[in-house]
Amino acid sequence: MTEAVNSTPAPPPPSPSRTLGWLAPTALAVALVALAGTVALGLQGYTQMKSLEVQLARRIGEFDAASREARAAAKAANDALADLQNRLMALETRAQETQNQQLALNAMYQELADSADERVVADIEQTLLLAQQQLQMAGNVRAALIGLEAADARLARLGKPQFAGLRKAIVQDMERLKLLPAADIDGISARLEALMQGVDGLKTEADSEPAPAPATPARGGALGTLEAFGRDAWNEVKSLLRIRRLDHPELPLLTPAQSYFLHQNLKLRLLSARLALLQRDEAAFRADLGAARGWVDRYFNRHDPATQAFLASLANLLKAPLALHDAQIQASLKAVRMARGGKE
Repeated sequence: MTEAVNSTPAPPPPSPSRTLGWLAPTALAVALVALAGTVALGLQGYTQMKSLEVQLARRIGEFDAASREARAAAKAANDALADLQNRLMALETRAQETQNQQLALNAMYQELADSADERVVADIEQTLLLAQQQLQMAGNVRAALIGLEAADARLARLGKPQFAGLRKAIVQDMERLKLLPAADIDGISARLEALMQGVDGLKTEADSEPAPAPATPARGGALGTLEAFGRDAWNEVKSLLRIRRLDHPELPLLTPAQSYFLHQNLKLRLLSARLALLQRDEAAFRADLGAARGWVDRYFNRHDPATQAFLASLANLLKAPLALHDAQIQASLKAVRMARGGKE
């Protein structure tokens, strides 16, 4: 089959003049079309270039505006940042000043608190010293308890833990003082007052002489007159010389003035013993009662019932307990001194 195709005769070639006549207009047309296309492309490129230039110019303008706005915003941000930094520095300065003021206030408050605590401790110590003086000098347990109760109530109102040991010591001393035996001060004072009132009833040896015998009535007549005269004369003689029997020759005879002062001095001794009783001064109390007992036993009639009762009362009063043993608050004083030393 291939051989059949190849055996077909080829057409005759065209002539050169015919071919050139056809190609010239075609080439011209193609050239025009190419020229038109080139012009069109050039115009299109020019248009696009102009459009790009316009867009570029617009964008450049927009960029410039945006850049100006950005620069303005950056400047405003920088200004705001600088303002914030200034404000922050001012706040830091104020915060530092506030902190310094707070530290100063804390220091002042601590100083005031310490001063207040020191004043409280000083007041408590003064109260305890007064209570101790009441116990030692006057033996007044009630006054000491009042002072201790006042100190305990003040510490309870404060409610500070640093005073817990002091308050415990005060409470312990209070309970120990309440258990001490109390002397009958009122009863002893009443008995002393009764003895003072009974001093005037005591009789000395001079007050104990027998009453003179009643005079016998005179008989009538001259004999009676003579007898009356003789009796009066004898009475006058007896008044000049007095003979007495003394059951206790060692006792001194006192004049009425001396007897008066003896009674008054005995009252003063009993009054001094009563004052010593109120002060719980046992030594002075017993010394005054012993002196009063010695005076009564020496200067007054011992056989008189009033004197014997007086001496018995004095003996009973001398046996009455008055002093308080172990009446002290050393634990509280030690605790308050320790608290004051801790504050210092």
